Amino acid sequence: MKMRNILLLLINFIFISSQTTSDKFINEEVTREINLKNKILFFKTNIQIKNKHTSSLNSYTYLLSKNNSEHLIYFSVKLNGKSCTTKQPEVEDPNYIYVTISFDPINKGETKTLTITEHYFESLSFLPKKITIKEDQLSLFQDTGNIPSIYETKSTKTTITLPPNTDIKSYTLENSNKKNEIITYSYDTIKPQKSYPIKIHYINNNPYIIMNHASKTYQVSHWGNIAVTEDYQIENIGAKLDGEFGRIDYNQYSNKGGRNALKKFRAILPLRAWGLWYRDEIGNISTSNAIRQWDDVQLDLVPRFPILGGWKSNFGIGYNLPSKFHVNTDNNGNYVVNLTFGMPYSDLLARNYTVEVILPEGADDIKVNLDTYGKYTVVKNKFFGCLDLFGRNSVIINMRNVYDIHKVYFQIRYKYSNALLFVKPVILMVYFFLIFIALILYSRGNLSLKKDSKVKVE
Repeated sequence: MKMRNILLLLINFIFISSQTTSDKFINEEVTREINLKNKILFFKTNIQIKNKHTSSLNSYTYLLSKNNSEHLIYFSVKLNGKSCTTKQPEVEDPNYIYVTISFDPINKGETKTLTITEHYFESLSFLPKKITIKEDQLSLFQDTGNIPSIYETKSTKTTITLPPNTDIKSYTLENSNKKNEIITYSYDTIKPQKSYPIKIHYINNNPYIIMNHASKTYQVSHWGNIAVTEDYQIENIGAKLDGEFGRIDYNQYSNKGGRNALKKFRAILPLRAWGLWYRDEIGNISTSNAIRQWDDVQLDLVPRFPILGGWKSNFGIGYNLPSKFHVNTDNNGNYVVNLTFGMPYSDLLARNYTVEVILPEGADDIKVNLDTYGKYTVVKNKFFGCLDLFGRNSVIINMRNVYDIHKVYFQIRYKYSNALLFVKPVILMVYFFLIFIALILYSRGNLSLKKDSKVKVE
């Protein structure tokens, strides 16, 4: 066991040494932008890297904090605007995850710019963790003022943008410059592996909402309609309510009480949506308003009760879409249905998201084309609805951590015979014909066991 640990340490030492002495990259200038205005935190880092080696190099090692990596939901790298491939070598390090970025060779003395984009969720902590209905919610942001690197950095600048009109309680003052809601940290000549921790503690009454479960179902019909149903389980993961909830202390139209509560939210639906409905577990809710705009339908929703910290609620919405704008045919005679993946809400994340597309009965040879960031699974299933004889084929797509970036179109191709359109009308005709025959036989027949008595009249 000791020998194994010694070998691991030796491998790590050789790997780090090779990166710091053989690669000979130097970070000429690093600019980093951190946006804390939304629930999903956006990090954008530009690194001007210079090859100091005697030969060309085609890889760069980037360090991710292990604490932050638990909340990382999106990561992409570009070199001078061209996408790069990434992988994680097996390096034992208690603080960082090593990411190897591969690209076209950079010649000796040449300088290029790496652009790294990171999205994080649930990376803010709330101090205190519990608040009364009349208290403000305070967020704590912890990170580093520079990017830790295995290479030497000449200069770095980190700009942090907080929500508008934020009251900052405290923040790291060293090497900082504050102007309104923007805090800038600047450093010069940073040695490899060196980092400067920073903390910002500020009032943040934005409701931190997450969808624990979210699902969308499309029922495609070749008779002209696509029925859409969406179900959600919503939770406020912000500072939890300490004490009782009272309508006297809480005011929906002011910030006197329940400042971190979700009071209303907005869904952006397709332009041609019609027949909207909105329900929770109890039933219909009248506090909703839909407006058809130039290129979409804006649906404003008000929950039956405010969603305070630690509270949950289940609800669903539904609408119809005309199939002629979403179902077409390709050159091979296959049908192609073009639908939207993702949720109709902005700045909301679903931990577990499912989309099911139920195709007309008889559709087969089904192919799914979904081009989006992240991994997803596709499962085929059978759905039995009204007047279905053999069941309808359906496609179920499941994905984790879905948010704005996944709001894309996807296509499903399938084969379908138009003759099958007449199956259900024929079934209905036969059904009603049999009912009429049964009614005629019932009216004509006599099922009584009593004999008719004949009376002679003189």
